[in-house]
Amino acid sequence: MLRIITGNITAATFTIAIFTFCVAAQTESYFQTVAGRWQGTLEYQDYTSNKRVTMKTIITIEPAADGRSATVSTTYDDFGKIYRSKSTEAIDTAASKFTDDGTVFSIASNADGRIVLLGSTQDGNTVEPTRKTITFTKDTLTILKETRSPWTFRNVYTLKRAAEANMPPVVLSPEQMKADNDVLRRALTTLHPGVYRYITPSDLDREFAMLNAKLTAPASEGDYLVLVSQLLNKLRCGHTFANPYNQNPKLRSRIFEGRTYLPFYFQIVDGRIVITANASSKKIAAGSEITRINGVAAGEIIARLLTVTRGDGTSTLEHRIDSVGLARGEAEKYALFDMYFPLMFSFKDGVFEIEAVDHATKKATTFSVLAMTKTERTEEMAKRYGPTPSYDDGWKFEIQDGSTGYLKIENFITWRLKSVKFKESLANAFAELRAKKITNLIIDVRGNGGGDMDPGFEISRYLAEQKLPPYAESRRLVRNIAAQPDLARYISTYDDGIMAAVKNGVPQSMYKAFDTDFFEIVGRESYPAVVPYADRFAGKTFMIADAANASATFQFLDYVKTNRLATIVGQPTGGNRQGINGGNYLFLSLPNSAIEVDIPMYFQAPLTTQPDQSVIPDVPVKRRPDDIGNGIDREMAEVKRLISER
Repeated sequence: MLRIITGNITAATFTIAIFTFCVAAQTESYFQTVAGRWQGTLEYQDYTSNKRVTMKTIITIEPAADGRSATVSTTYDDFGKIYRSKSTEAIDTAASKFTDDGTVFSIASNADGRIVLLGSTQDGNTVEPTRKTITFTKDTLTILKETRSPWTFRNVYTLKRAAEANMPPVVLSPEQMKADNDVLRRALTTLHPGVYRYITPSDLDREFAMLNAKLTAPASEGDYLVLVSQLLNKLRCGHTFANPYNQNPKLRSRIFEGRTYLPFYFQIVDGRIVITANASSKKIAAGSEITRINGVAAGEIIARLLTVTRGDGTSTLEHRIDSVGLARGEAEKYALFDMYFPLMFSFKDGVFEIEAVDHATKKATTFSVLAMTKTERTEEMAKRYGPTPSYDDGWKFEIQDGSTGYLKIENFITWRLKSVKFKESLANAFAELRAKKITNLIIDVRGNGGGDMDPGFEISRYLAEQKLPPYAESRRLVRNIAAQPDLARYISTYDDGIMAAVKNGVPQSMYKAFDTDFFEIVGRESYPAVVPYADRFAGKTFMIADAANASATFQFLDYVKTNRLATIVGQPTGGNRQGINGGNYLFLSLPNSAIEVDIPMYFQAPLTTQPDQSVIPDVPVKRRPDDIGNGIDREMAEVKRLISER
């Protein structure tokens, strides 16, 4: 098949040269006109199977300076194998012919975006008459090849002009990066409320000194981003990171919006990379395990990516590992693996070399797949698995088996909800539970990484039997209340009052001394006591949690466990019972690299001493790598077992 495809494609790609051929005088400039990248599909007749086959194709045209010739490079994504061809093509205007590595075609007709070429090419075991019909516009190109007599379909290219490659990353000098390090260090040690909660001042100074020592040669902004992220990782703060959503748009485009995306989604289960969805041309079953990418073992990939993750405290390894995976909702925004893998590992020519164990066959397999842009991957996933779930889709309530309520809440990001009004939705759900006398309720918050605190407060009121302490009660502490005008020029935020406090200092009426390290912010709004609703749920509640839970979802689960509002089933969460840093945020933009770092403003400190620990489920459930391929929901199975025992 390859011999046939290659012979036909190299000739066909050259025929692109004709589509601006209107008159002889214009032909010499053709290659400059079509220079660039085309992408689409090749559909061909497979004579062995007598079926038509379609594969992805990318064509790049690089013209010579004189405009009379060009190098045409073609990449074929052949269902797990990547093939490439390259030809040098030239135009003879006077003879109305073109040559593709020795094969000569004549121009039979040329009018209004339709060109017909005639010649002879190898077709199977014989040389046959060949007709190529090219139909084109500025941004589309179709090349139909027919052979034999009468003319019989052989193949067709359907191509669109691809977006030009992103501009190359900015290169920073050692002096520029060191100057940015100085701004970052001053901002963290002056403004961050939790900078020294898990690292000592001397150790942080040592980290910055080691970082500066590495900066002996110019580096790309992407390489510097990795170094900054690795340093921020040492703070063990789940809300301090180089937030992709807040990056300079040009920087974000240069680093994150190229053709570098793995065409799979996956979860990491028991240290293994397990495929959950596939946008590539390779047929491989869900549940298959990727063991190497570009020659690097899965374990090494996970270990190195863990150095740029974020999490609260020292007990959130499960949460950090979970953040490396490519869950669909996160992957279709900006996911950690997508951002950092191309920056931290060898990645050439837009191809991923994959070693895997296929779940269906249990056999090892090696294959190659083309990298995608984020948009291409999202679109292909939607074709195969349905539209991308919206934030509203993350909220669902139903009665299962006529006896158990199931409330799925995948996010607390209430400001992104469109049709769902969460208070109304909760009220309707609990009213239905009461009306139908349902005695068991499952609340599934797996994958919920946080957002608004209000949903957790509302749910707690439906679950509480009696008045409980204030919801998620904590002290709001800061390390510094003095004016920082020298840092203010690098900072932005969404609140004029917050910005004024940075420039001029915190007004005296807003704080009081707490201890030798912190000031307490006073007069802030906080959640009141949790008073049960009159139509509270009187049955038994089971909460399904996992390692993705953090921030506001962690605080909700912590309150649930502390007050015994439900039986929590699943895996340890993110977050930390010693308190998290959050509340409001400052956006620090480093002056030379333009890399942005989110800095939380408050240490949300617990009222009493707590362990360095996240929420540990009442009933731990350990996932297994083959659960995905076998369609096993181990947490749900455990909850239903507990319900049956009632």
